[in-house]
Amino acid sequence: MLTKRNNWQRIKKDGDINKADYKVVDVLELNDRKLKILQAIILDYLETAEPVGSRTISKNYDLGVSPATIRNEMSDLEELGFILQPHTSAGRIPSDKGYRLYVDELMHLHQNQVEHGFYIEQLLQRVDRIESLLKNIAKMLASETSYATIVSSPQIKRAKIKNIQLIAIQERQLLAVIVTDGNIIKNYMIHLTEPIHQTILNRLTFVLNEHLYGLTLEQINLPLIQQLKDFAGENADVINKVLDAIFDTIQSVDDTDVYTSGATNILRFPEFNDIDKATNLMHQLEEKQVLKQIIRQGLEDQKVNIKVTIGCENKLDEMKDCSLVTTTYKLGGEDIGFIGIIGPKRMDYENAISTLSSLMTKMDKIINKLK
Repeated sequence: MLTKRNNWQRIKKDGDINKADYKVVDVLELNDRKLKILQAIILDYLETAEPVGSRTISKNYDLGVSPATIRNEMSDLEELGFILQPHTSAGRIPSDKGYRLYVDELMHLHQNQVEHGFYIEQLLQRVDRIESLLKNIAKMLASETSYATIVSSPQIKRAKIKNIQLIAIQERQLLAVIVTDGNIIKNYMIHLTEPIHQTILNRLTFVLNEHLYGLTLEQINLPLIQQLKDFAGENADVINKVLDAIFDTIQSVDDTDVYTSGATNILRFPEFNDIDKATNLMHQLEEKQVLKQIIRQGLEDQKVNIKVTIGCENKLDEMKDCSLVTTTYKLGGEDIGFIGIIGPKRMDYENAISTLSSLMTKMDKIINKLK
């Protein structure tokens, strides 16, 4: 977190703010001083987690006006819904509406793309399977941001077969290794009624790869299946069982796996000192169906590279006390997976967005390399 002095230097460098650019009608009622006071309240609250009073702003930020003037401006900001007073006689804290204005208009991203980029490049070079990559990304984001993270496996609606290997394990047992787009690898143990030699399995492996490479489930039709069975002859039962494994593989690829990390990071924030609130949130972060719903909505609603969803903007009631910074990753130009950072509304949006932005400059290239 930047110091107040550094934060305030950034506020002062902004100069006059062009209110005509704002999309929120109420913002037209904010003069430059109100905007700077709002920004000071948000920056101070992000750092301290304590309600911010007029004297604090007057002391720590060089606005050139008295605490009384600041109080009047804060009253106007509260009336407009950008800040609120959690307790009588307490200072003010940002509202969801105030955070939204900050994220959309007042925030400036850290210049730390190079640092993130180097770390991410090293991480991406160490994996050759997409599952390992996604697990590492979840851990890296949790470590870099100190929030909870959620990453989905690819939702490849038309997954293609990339490679098939049949390996004899015992006389009546073989291992089918099936690889689809993104180097997603599934292993199946197949039990046979008759012994089979590895030489025969090698021939069947060659034929299966020759006929099935690059096909989707929909393209494996009955004439093709019959052709494979005819070639296999007395080993047609092996072809049947391998095809069953292939169908299971593609269907499982179309299901979403969820990788999470850093859930306990949330407990470090004073917003979740309340045991009931913390317990409820932790339960939701462990509930796969809730996470899959977040992912599904994220993939449907992600119309920008990086999206910030704040507090009450979340469709799920379980997430109303949190903010989400999310993005998607692509394969062949199509959004196939979701990456999200979950934290309190008082989160370091700048760092979260910067970290995700750095990741996405590398991610698409690596995903397409693994396909």
